[in-house]
Amino acid sequence: MVEKTTLENGIQVITEEIPGVHSVSVGVWVQAGSRDEHPEEIGISHFIEHMLFKGTKRRSPQQIAKEIDAVGGVLNAFTSKEFSSFYAKVLTEHLPVALDLLFDLFLNSRFSVEELEKERQVIVQEINMIEDTPDEYIHDLFSEAFWAGHPLSYPILGRLDTIGRMNRRQLKDFFVQHYLSVQPIVVAAGNLKHENFLRPVEKALGKINPRPKKRKKWPPRPHPNLLVKNKKLEQVHLLLGTQGLAAVHTQRYAVSILNTILGGGMSSRLFQEIREKRGLAYSVYSFLSSFVDSGMLGVYVGTGEKTLKRVLQIILREMHKLAEVYLKPQELRAAKEQLKGNLLLSLESTDSRMGRLAKNEIYFQRFIKTEEIIEGIEKVSAAEVCQLAQQIFRPQFLSLTALGPVTEKEIPKGIVQG
Repeated sequence: MVEKTTLENGIQVITEEIPGVHSVSVGVWVQAGSRDEHPEEIGISHFIEHMLFKGTKRRSPQQIAKEIDAVGGVLNAFTSKEFSSFYAKVLTEHLPVALDLLFDLFLNSRFSVEELEKERQVIVQEINMIEDTPDEYIHDLFSEAFWAGHPLSYPILGRLDTIGRMNRRQLKDFFVQHYLSVQPIVVAAGNLKHENFLRPVEKALGKINPRPKKRKKWPPRPHPNLLVKNKKLEQVHLLLGTQGLAAVHTQRYAVSILNTILGGGMSSRLFQEIREKRGLAYSVYSFLSSFVDSGMLGVYVGTGEKTLKRVLQIILREMHKLAEVYLKPQELRAAKEQLKGNLLLSLESTDSRMGRLAKNEIYFQRFIKTEEIIEGIEKVSAAEVCQLAQQIFRPQFLSLTALGPVTEKEIPKGIVQG
C-alpha cells in the first residue's frame, strides 16, 4: 500500500509497505542535477554528491562507512540530469540507523577543505576513467552535440577545468540554493509502517522551510549534426540518435514499445540483424532518455572500421521499416509482454520500488499504479507505433556521433541532414 503525507513545510513523505520482505530502502530525493548548473559550474551537483559522504558535524567519513557496514546495509547516492538521490537499504530493524545517517549527511555535511581537495582528485580520476571507456564516453559526446547550448548537454561528472576551479564557497552556496532551500521528497519502500516512518522524518526535516521546485522554462532544442572524434581505439563506437518524448508524454508507452522492438533486448531487430545474423558487433542496443520537457531515442553500437558503413545501413533500414510497415501482431505482443515482465520483476526489489515512488512524484505528482501502466502498454496499437516512428525517424532529425579510428570521410553521406 502506498501512502503520502505532506508536511506543513511542503515536504512530501511517501511510503510503500511491502509485507513479507526483510528490508527497507529509503531515500532523500532532491530535484537538482546537472540541468541546474551554469557553464562555470559544470559537475558541481556530482561534486556535492561526493562531499556529502565526507564528514558531518557528528561523524567522520570513516564513521559513516563503519556505521552502515555494521548493520550490513548499503549507503549510496547518484546524480542525474534533473535530480539527485541519497539513499540507504537496510534490514527493517536498522531503519532508524539509516534515517539518522541520511539526515545527518543531508543537513550537517561539513564540506571540509581538506576532504574537498582529496575528493577533487577522485572525481578527476573518475572523469579520466570515463574518457578511457569509449562505450560510456560516447554518450557524453553525443549529448554535448545534440543538446548544444543547453544544460542538458553538460556531462554529469563535470569537466576537468570546471572541477579544477571549484571551491568550498561555490559548493556550499549551490547546495543551499538547490538542495536545502528546495523541498526534497522522502521515500521508502519495504517492511515498514507509514505512521512510524513519518515521525523521525518530521522530527528531522519539519523545522526547515524549503520552497517548491520551480523549473526554468527553457526546453532544449535538438541539434541534428555529425560529430566525429578520431581516437586510437580497436573499435569504432557509434551513437545515432533522434528526438524522443518527455517523461510525461501521452505516447510514452508507445515509444517504449518502439524502443523495445528496435534494440531493447536480445530479441530486438538490431540485436538479431547486427549481432546474431551477421556478427558485426558484440554490443548493440537502443535506449530512451526522457526528461521533464524533452527526450531522446538513441542507438549505440561498437563495430570495426571496415563494417561501420554496413552497420549504419542496417540501423537506418530498420528505422525505415518501423516507419513504413505496421508491426505484426506477434511482434507487438512480444514487446508488450517484455515491458510488462520487466516492470513486474522490478517490483521484487525494494530499492527499485523506492525509486519508482520518487520518480512518479517528480514527474507526475502522483503514484501511478502498476495496473495503470499495464493498461497503457496494452492500449498501444501497431498504427500508433508506426506513426510515432514516422515522426521521430525523419532524416532531418537524426544525429550521429562516432568515436574511434574514423574520419568524416568514412561516414556515409546523407545520414545526418541537420
